[in-house]
Amino acid sequence: MGHMFIINAPYLFSTVWSLIKPWLDEATVRKIHILGKNYKQELQQYIAPENLPKDLGGTCSCAGGCSLSDAGPWNKVAQA
Repeated sequence: MGHMFIINAPYLFSTVWSLIKPWLDEATVRKIHILGKNYKQELQQYIAPENLPKDLGGTCSCAGGCSLSDAGPWNKVAQA
């Protein structure tokens, strides 16, 4: 399944996460990534740079801005 990334998380967020984490299923915990200021290398292990906006360390520059675009690999239709 997918992963969730929280980027530029403040120290307090990481502390709260460490308190909540033991109550969650291990499979769920493995899918949630709390990343601080040095997030680019770990983020690019899961998401190719061409699919990340430039402001997150990627190379994507969609017309009108990536945050408002629906461009992405989820729009590619699988051919049978």
